[in-house]
Amino acid sequence: MTDITARVIAHQLEKKFGVAFVIDNRGGAGGNIGAAAVARAPADGYTVLYATQGVLTANPFLYKKPGFDVKADFVPVGLTYENAHVLTVNPEVPAKTAPELVGLAKSKPGKLNYGSSGVGGGSHLFMAYFQYVTGTEMLHVPYKGGGAAMTDLMAGRVDAMLDSIPSAAGQIKAGSLRALGVSGSKRDPQLPDVPTLAEAGIKGFEAVSWGAIMVPAKTPPDILVKFSQGLKEVMASAETQKMLADKGATGVPSTAAQAQARIDSETARWSAVIKSANITAD
Repeated sequence: MTDITARVIAHQLEKKFGVAFVIDNRGGAGGNIGAAAVARAPADGYTVLYATQGVLTANPFLYKKPGFDVKADFVPVGLTYENAHVLTVNPEVPAKTAPELVGLAKSKPGKLNYGSSGVGGGSHLFMAYFQYVTGTEMLHVPYKGGGAAMTDLMAGRVDAMLDSIPSAAGQIKAGSLRALGVSGSKRDPQLPDVPTLAEAGIKGFEAVSWGAIMVPAKTPPDILVKFSQGLKEVMASAETQKMLADKGATGVPSTAAQAQARIDSETARWSAVIKSANITAD
């Protein structure tokens, strides 16, 4: 989803500012390598970081040395997108609702398992958050990618998964997986008949994946203001909203201050979850 939305937004920013936006994917260490590269780049507005909530709010607690300091090295330009996840189980699991899954997990702590795309990834942290909210204990089975985890979920080798909706919607509609609830604050257009987890009875649970554009901390204020205003206009446009919706995401227009507030609140959330579950990606 990160690369897909980045290309949509880069295309729209090119039209807005009349300059080329070149995407340089720097994989590795959960996004830390790319973030560290931007932290060391000249603060001239020409090198920016397209970051996810994982890089900005979880990685500082998952890794002992992520290679950057979010507060010291970056300032936000604005938010870009968000997309919800969906809690699914293999159809053989005897839980038809999210509260039934909670009851099942509490009846045999550590016996139910769940798959993820890897330690510290979104599908891992969202499920850790589900356990944090519900007071349950399930066994984490990390895979090298979400596709492998999804395959084993459908085969019944793992019981549950909390993955992005675009990744799971097809299998849900085909009957290969049972959906118990979506993670956002409202129902998702791709799965209109699936309640939110809060609607389903998991009070206090709400979480979505999201992205933001960041620049090095010493970027001149005039550049930051111009970039932030332009990004907000791009994200609010009907064309951008439709292009992102076609990819399974929602565009999020914001100010730089609103982006900072999101970073601060999510940092508090994920630091608590990671500490509680004793998760480390090193």
